[in-house]
Amino acid sequence: MKKNYQIGLVVLPALILVLAFCVLHSAFAQAPAKAALHLVFVMDGLRPDGITASETPILFRLGNEGVIFENSHSVFPTVTRVNSASLSTGMQPAHHGIMGNQIYIPAVDPVNAFSNDNFLPLLKLGELSDGRIVLTPSIAELTTEIGHRYVAVSSGSTGSALLMAPRAPRGSGVVINGNFYGGATVGWPETVSSEVLKRFGPQPKTGGARDNFDTAVDWSMTVLREYVLPELKPSVAYVWVTEPDHIQHAFGAGAPESLASIRNNDRNLGLVLEALDKLGLRERTNIMIVSDHGFSQTVYGVNVRQELLDGGFKAEDVVIASSGQSVALHVKGRDPVRIRALVEFLQKRTWAGVVFTAKGAGAAHEGALAGTFALEFAHLGGNERSPDIVFTFPWSSARNRHGVQGTDYIMLVNGATGSLDTTAANHGSMSPWTVKNTMLAWGPDFKRGARVRTPSANVDVTPTILHLLGHPKANALDGRVLREALVNGPDEEQVAIETRTLRVMSGAYKAVLQVTETAGKRYLDKSWRE
Repeated sequence: MKKNYQIGLVVLPALILVLAFCVLHSAFAQAPAKAALHLVFVMDGLRPDGITASETPILFRLGNEGVIFENSHSVFPTVTRVNSASLSTGMQPAHHGIMGNQIYIPAVDPVNAFSNDNFLPLLKLGELSDGRIVLTPSIAELTTEIGHRYVAVSSGSTGSALLMAPRAPRGSGVVINGNFYGGATVGWPETVSSEVLKRFGPQPKTGGARDNFDTAVDWSMTVLREYVLPELKPSVAYVWVTEPDHIQHAFGAGAPESLASIRNNDRNLGLVLEALDKLGLRERTNIMIVSDHGFSQTVYGVNVRQELLDGGFKAEDVVIASSGQSVALHVKGRDPVRIRALVEFLQKRTWAGVVFTAKGAGAAHEGALAGTFALEFAHLGGNERSPDIVFTFPWSSARNRHGVQGTDYIMLVNGATGSLDTTAANHGSMSPWTVKNTMLAWGPDFKRGARVRTPSANVDVTPTILHLLGHPKANALDGRVLREALVNGPDEEQVAIETRTLRVMSGAYKAVLQVTETAGKRYLDKSWRE
C-alpha cells in the first residue's frame, strides 16, 4: 500500500499540471478578443524604412505604442495579387492558386498568361471553375461562418480588390472599389454599391503613370469612415491603400513624390482614428498595418521573350507569366526535355538569378533538375496552376538617387536587354528589399511597446484575426497565429527560430536560398546567385 501511495504522490501532481496546462492553453487559444473591430490596412509598396517620426507621425506612433514586426515577409513572388490572395486566405500560392501578377490558366486563355490586375478575367475564371477564383476559402467566407461581417475597401486595382473578397459577387462578404466596370458598379452586394454611389459619387478619375493616386485613396477612406464603419458595422475590415505603390513605380522609393503620398496615407489614418473616437470604438479596435511588398530600383531590363526566341525556343512551346522582377514559365505539355533545356539555358545567362523547378528525389529544398530549388519548398509547387519554372534576376543592396537601398532587374515587354537609367522602381523578386515588408499591430489584444523579431508574413494576418474571433480554423491555415504579439502570448524573445542557408549547383552555376523557420512554418528570406 505504501508503494502505491508513493506512486500516487508522483502521478497526481503530474496529472494536475497537465490538466492545468491544457486548461490554460485552451483558455488562451479560445479567449474572446477584447476588440469589437479588427482593421487591417494594406499600404501598397510601403517599405518599413518609409515610416519615420517626421514623415508619418501616426504610423510611427502606432508602431511604437503597439507591436513592430522587425522580420516580416512579403509572400513570394513579392507582388500585389499574390499577397492580396495570401492576405485574404491565410494560404500560400501553392494552395490559393494565384501564382503571380500574371497567371496562366488554359481555360481562361489557352495561349497567353493574363494579368490579374483587372477583375474581369478573374470573374471569368470564377465562372469556369464554380466560383473558385482562389482555391481556398477567404476570410470573407470564414468570418461569415461564425456570424461576423467582413468588408473589403480598396483604392487599388479591381483585381486586387476582388481577391480580398473573391466570392463577394456570389454573396459572400462585401467589397468596395471605385473602378469595377469603369465605376458603374463600385462593389458587391449591389445595395452597397448603390448606396456608395448615391452618397459619395464616383471615385475621382486618376491620372497617368507619373501621377499619384491620392484622390482614389481619399475617396475610399472617406467611404470607410463615413459609411462602412458607422453603418455596415463590420467585425473585420481589410482596407487596401494603393499608394505609395503607384507613384514609386514611376519615381522610386524615397522620392519627394513618393513621400508625399505616404504622408497622405498617414493623414488618412489619422482621420480614421478620429472617426473611431466619435464612434466610441478606438479603444475596442485592433489595427494591423502591413504592406504587400517592398520596392527596389530598376537598373537593368531583360526582354525574356526575345531572349528565349534567340535561344532557339519556340513561342508556342513556352508561356511567359511576368511578375516584374521574377518570371514564371509554363512549358507546353510540361515536357521534361523542354524544361531541362530552358533551365540549362537560364543557368548560362548572366541576367538570370535563382531557378525553381518541381521537387526532385533529393533534399526537400532541391528541384528535380541540378542547380534548381524546389517550387514546393518556395510554396509555389504541386498545384494545377503551378508553373514549370520560376526564375529571379540579380539584385544588389546599392542605393538609389534618394539614398534608399535595393536594386534589381526587371522583365521587359519591349526593347532590348540591357542597362536602364531610369527613376522607375519595381518589386517581385526575392531580394531582402522587396521581401521585407511593413507590419505593425496596435490595439487592446496586442502587446504594447513590443518589437517582434521572429519571422512573420502577410500569410499570418488572417490566421491571427481568425484566432481573435475564436474561429476553429485559425490554426488550420498555411499562415500561423502571431501569438508572440498578443497580450498574454509567449515572450517575444523566447520563441525559437532557425535560419538556414541552402545551396544548389550545376557546373559553374551556384545559387543560395536563405529561409527562417518557426513553429513549423517556413519563411523565404532571400535568394541569390553566387
